[in-house]
Amino acid sequence: MKRLNGCLIFLIALTVISCGRDGEDDLTLPDIEPMSPYDEPVWHPSGEIIGFNHTPIKEIYYNSKNRQVHWVYDSDSTGFWLINADGTNMRRVLPYYLKTPAWSPDGSRIAFSNGAQISIMPFDGEKFDTTAIRLLTHEGKNFFPSWSPDAQWIAYDSNADSPIGQYFIWKMRIDGTSKKCIAYTPDLGETRMPYWKSNFSIVHQRYIEIGTPEIFEMDLTGKNKTRITNNNIHETLLQSSANNKYITYISSSDKWSLNRIDVSTNELINLTNWCKNYSWAHNGEKIVYVNFNSTHIDKTIGNLWTIDADGSNKKPLTYNSFKTL
Repeated sequence: MKRLNGCLIFLIALTVISCGRDGEDDLTLPDIEPMSPYDEPVWHPSGEIIGFNHTPIKEIYYNSKNRQVHWVYDSDSTGFWLINADGTNMRRVLPYYLKTPAWSPDGSRIAFSNGAQISIMPFDGEKFDTTAIRLLTHEGKNFFPSWSPDAQWIAYDSNADSPIGQYFIWKMRIDGTSKKCIAYTPDLGETRMPYWKSNFSIVHQRYIEIGTPEIFEMDLTGKNKTRITNNNIHETLLQSSANNKYITYISSSDKWSLNRIDVSTNELINLTNWCKNYSWAHNGEKIVYVNFNSTHIDKTIGNLWTIDADGSNKKPLTYNSFKTL
């Protein structure tokens, strides 16, 4: 990857191979995957706006076989962006990414991870107050903050105090005090990616043995755990609908599918494929997600899409605009 005039350029693929049957030199397939222009959407509790990380794509180069071989990104426009839920008024509000972002229940603050440490920052509905960022963690690597329904606690995963660097679920007060590991299982495997449901239980990823993680729930103390899945499929980025009716996750076993479990019936359905990450609307009726298949970018692939909770009404929310060369 090279940087030129504010652009990130993925160039590893530009190697000439032997002539084909028609005698024309060609370029190899990419040795690296393109970066998704859109990433980590998070639906604001008001339902009116969606935040996301974004680096616009400027150019895509093709070889003679019409295969994409490298991608040019506008790093000068990198940042955290907002867009209205109807797809209007897309604007950059910060010149850097907010990793694993999570709004507070009332939408007045956002928790995020930068530099593997978790912070919170005030938000007035239009702008962030960058002068009031509060750093909450200082040791280890920390990701996936999730607010308790009463906005008094944040759950997160961390490898702090882990002798061999394993990640486990912790919780802390929103001022960074009272840190406590609530799911420490070093002999069994890691516990990761907590998502605090509105009934105060915590959905999470748990490695119960060497291999793939399963979905569990536990109470806010880390006790009374319940196993949700038992399928030896890698399940990641767990969330719950606002009414706690559904649990959703991304499965890496089949085209990075976004799946939905009905908590009361255990019915499992596939909502869509090629989902990189996603976020529920707080009314539980819609999901915003990144449609990206890791090999190809066009006007609608590598963008934000919305989908209804039953998998219907799937449509793009944003569009890529770039030159082809």
